[in-house]
Parts: sequence; C-alpha cells; structure tokens
Amino acid sequence: MALVEIGASPETRERRFFVIMAFVFAATIIAGFGSWSLRGMVVYPVPPLVHLHGAIFLSWLALFITQTSLMQQRATKLHRRVGWFSLLLASAMVVIGTLTALESVALKRVPPFFPEGIFLALSFIELFCFAALVIAAIAMRRRTDWHRRLMLGSMFMLMGPAWGRVLPMMALGPFGGLVIMAILLVGYLGVAVCFDLYNRGRLHPAYAIVALAIIIEGVAPGPVGMTPPFIKLAAMLKPL
Repeated sequence: MALVEIGASPETRERRFFVIMAFVFAATIIAGFGSWSLRGMVVYPVPPLVHLHGAIFLSWLALFITQTSLMQQRATKLHRRVGWFSLLLASAMVVIGTLTALESVALKRVPPFFPEGIFLALSFIELFCFAALVIAAIAMRRRTDWHRRLMLGSMFMLMGPAWGRVLPMMALGPFGGLVIMAILLVGYLGVAVCFDLYNRGRLHPAYAIVALAIIIEGVAPGPVGMTPPFIKLAAMLKPL
C-alpha cells in the first residue's frame, strides 16, 4: 500500500492519508444520498434552495479534495491561495444550510424519523460545529499539523446526514443519533487516531477537540430540540 510504503517519510505518508480520507468522504456522501434517491425517498419537486444547498456542499467536498491533493503535490503556495476561498464557501454553507433547514420544516420535507424541533437543532448544531472547526483551522493555518486535523474534523461534521440516509433510522428510533456518533468516533476519527499513532507515534491534541465536536453533535440535538424555543420555531414554520 502506498500509504505505508517502506522508506516514505512520516510527512509523505500523512499527506497521502489526508487525500485518501478526502475520497472516503466523497464515497460516503455518494453512497448515502445516492441510496436515498434510489430508494425513492426524495420528495419531488425539489425546491431550488435544496439544489443550491447540494451544489454548495458538493463544492466544499471538491475543494477539500483539491486542497489535500495540492498538499500531497507540495503545491503549498497554490494551496494557500485557494484556501482563502474556503472561508467564503464555508460561510455560504452555513447560511444556505440554515435556510434549507428552515424551509424543510416549512415545506414538510423533514425526514420522517425526525421531530421538527430535533431536526432544526441537529441542523444548527451540525453547522455550528462545522463552522467552529473551520474557523479554528484557518486561525491555526501556520501550524500545519493542527490545521490539517481541524479541517479533517470539519468534514466529519458533514458525514451525519449521509449516514442518516443509509442506516435504518426509523428502526433505530431515539438511538439513531448515537449510532451515527459512534460511527464518526470509531470509523472516522478512530482511523485518524490510529494512523497518527502508527505514523507519528503519538496522539495529536487536535483530535480531542474534534471528538468533543462529534459528541456535541451526537448528544445535544435531542435535548436542545425539545426545548420550548425550538418547539415554537418549528410550530411557527409549519404550514397551517
């Protein structure tokens, strides 16, 4: 395997690892949303805002793949120039993601396994954790080890919706969010941690922050979504 090539430096292996993870994210999203469509779960017609939401999120995925590939090729200057576009695109993701969540409740397009208040809470918390990790990564851009891992963590925040379309969420009931959290902690973060231990011989502290974000995203939406503000917001958005 190229990732564990004998003689390759830890830095070279690390750059390859992040490229591989970028394509794992792409495969997760394609499998999740593709299977959702093939199972006839998409409600047509799809509103224009949903199309825009999808286009922006796919653009972010393409940007992440591009940026990790540039770093693998050691095109550092171009990576930094392109990186400033990520701030603009991340901002658009948060705004459009928020508007799409609100519209989904208003148009009764919420997945059937979600109470509307919990759906809104999950959407807002997911976007908040994503934005927080991206901002932290940009702030730490001069410390490459931190920057890479925080950006990787921001991608973990976007995997939940894809897995929510693969797993039997109706059967999982209130445990659905915890199952997805476990997948993110073990299947994604766990792999990254194991790679660090193999490649560098130590655990990077950035992954503690990422783990906290995953736990918040997995645990908080239920209690938050059942609070009066979210229940009232969902009721206000629902059509008469």
